[in-house]
Amino acid sequence: MRLSVGFVSLGCPKNLADTERMIGLLSGAGFTITGDQSQADVAVINTCGFLEAAKNESLSTIQEFVDSKKAGSLRGLIVAGCMTERYLQLMADKFPEVDAFIQVRDFSKILETMESIQAGDAETLRRRRALIGELSQLEGHSELPDFEKRAPGIRPYAYVKIAEGCNRTCSFCIIPKLRGKLHSRSIQGIVDEVRQLASFGTKEIILIAQDLTSYGRDRDDSASLLRLMEQIESVEGIEWIRLNYNYPRFFSDDLIDFLANSKRFSKYLDIPFQHSSDAVLKRMRRPESAFEIRSLIEKLRAKMPDISLRTTLMVGFPGETEEDFQDLLSFLKWAKLENVGAFKYCREEGTPSYDLPDQISEDVKDRRYAELMGLQKKLQKKRLGEIVGSTRLVMVDSFMETTKQGHIFRGRHSGQAPEIDGVCYIVSDERLAVGSIIPVAIQKIIGDYDLLGVPNAEVAELVHKSSGGAFVSYGLPSGR
Repeated sequence: MRLSVGFVSLGCPKNLADTERMIGLLSGAGFTITGDQSQADVAVINTCGFLEAAKNESLSTIQEFVDSKKAGSLRGLIVAGCMTERYLQLMADKFPEVDAFIQVRDFSKILETMESIQAGDAETLRRRRALIGELSQLEGHSELPDFEKRAPGIRPYAYVKIAEGCNRTCSFCIIPKLRGKLHSRSIQGIVDEVRQLASFGTKEIILIAQDLTSYGRDRDDSASLLRLMEQIESVEGIEWIRLNYNYPRFFSDDLIDFLANSKRFSKYLDIPFQHSSDAVLKRMRRPESAFEIRSLIEKLRAKMPDISLRTTLMVGFPGETEEDFQDLLSFLKWAKLENVGAFKYCREEGTPSYDLPDQISEDVKDRRYAELMGLQKKLQKKRLGEIVGSTRLVMVDSFMETTKQGHIFRGRHSGQAPEIDGVCYIVSDERLAVGSIIPVAIQKIIGDYDLLGVPNAEVAELVHKSSGGAFVSYGLPSGR
């Protein structure tokens, strides 16, 4: 009987995509994948090593499962991901109970490692641990497959990684050292994966990479984000395509025009600007100027007035003056971004910014972070208030519970990305189909970032008539 395997995926959606690749390899070989780690024979932890908090979470998670293995609850323990790339020997010394460490450029080793654990082949596992620090560094992530099998099942949305690595040299970022240089998958391989997901019933595809807009620039077959989007646009069954981690560079006019006219693009872009001050951007080694950032926002909003923009901003970068920070607050007021994530600069060993002068104190970082997020909360509350009273198409992600008020579902309108933005709660008299996209009348704001609404039967009926009676495609019963 094959062993059961439980996965813990830490960090960003890019890690989650890697986790799903490993799940695909193991499930294809007959191993049982369980969502309940307490019932697993073997645990696989896909770690994140980007920031101090993420590293601490990874270490504490590993220790938790080491304790379970010592207590006899686990037969095997595998650690993968960014921490193995950054602190491989240190972790091997600290956690001798771990059976194998799998580096980010070596994910295909998950299958042979599991086979060794299944067979009780301690000698192979011992030899593998002895090779720590000497594992082959696969140039350009050449083992990255064009297509991986993925376990079927209802999944309203799915992440599709289109490239690995990054060619940028941002002074604060360790990712290129962990993930290597840009290596783009083929368009055909990506489209094949999207088609398979569509056949499983997935309605939303979220394209991810370390640097999405650089996709294809390392290839010699004219691949580009525009050409990829043109191909995915024709895949039947996909309703929304979302683009995450788009750097400001390489947003060509042709790409923007395509997105503006696309029937499947969700009108949502995640673009990490990091800052608005030219002085700070220069020290960050970001190639875009403040003028270019503002110009891009203006161009996107002019072409797509209904677009939702998300960004990531950093406070407390070395040398950031109070004037620089005030510039950032002014930018936030001007840009009126729908969603903003922010983090305090973390001094990471191995990055150029580690040795920069004028490091900012933690007290100042805390104050600036609180002030920036406080402002964004007010701005976002105002934008959410503008949505109340309107009807939005909402994807039903999951059923929550049944109350006296009705069935409660969790969903998102197109301006909300899963797991990082707010959600839209739906109260319905009828059961809704998970994965369906339905018109929802937005009634109120819940907390700081979420919305609540009810199915808009009137709008749904109009859609029903205009679509020739295909009413059930919205997950609502006929005659509602």
